[in-house]
Amino acid sequence: MAKQFGVGDDALAGLHDPASHPFPPDQKAALQFADAMTNGPGQVPDPVFGELRRHFNEPQIVEIACVVGLFNYFNRFNNALHVEITLMDPDILVRRIEEAAAGSAIPLSDLCDRVAGILKEGRRYARVEISRRQDETKATGGEIVVPIRASGKVVGVITAESDRKEAFDDEERSLVERVAAVLAPRIA
Repeated sequence: MAKQFGVGDDALAGLHDPASHPFPPDQKAALQFADAMTNGPGQVPDPVFGELRRHFNEPQIVEIACVVGLFNYFNRFNNALHVEITLMDPDILVRRIEEAAAGSAIPLSDLCDRVAGILKEGRRYARVEISRRQDETKATGGEIVVPIRASGKVVGVITAESDRKEAFDDEERSLVERVAAVLAPRIA
């Protein structure tokens, strides 16, 4: 979700250790406050409050606390009910697949299994099959079938089945087409 709001990869990596990342001082103070609210008993130590007060006034601190508290509530609620709400950003998903495909020493069948796993994990597909079939088949209700093309010829097919009854939308089709383009050189 953070990437959708323009947060860069370095900043996301820095969330694991805010003290070592070059966040501006006000952001570091807010992150330390959020960590103190989230981890352990939720009691914020006085030094963390002191640093927060150096950068924010009381209404701003209350607003930050409300946002952190609301996210903590939703996280606990979703965890308690085993609700998965986050779909992986399509660009991140394609990048992970590109990285997997870059390992040319990986046997093709293993690569296809790995890519299918990444798609299932990132998009909640119930089934993903990547085959070297050269015939295009029609998709049914909750299914999408995307040909893998190389030099204008079909060299394989990606079939994905949704875990929902709704048909795939154009965004999902576009994502699977991007994955097909990544796989095409390896399958050809």
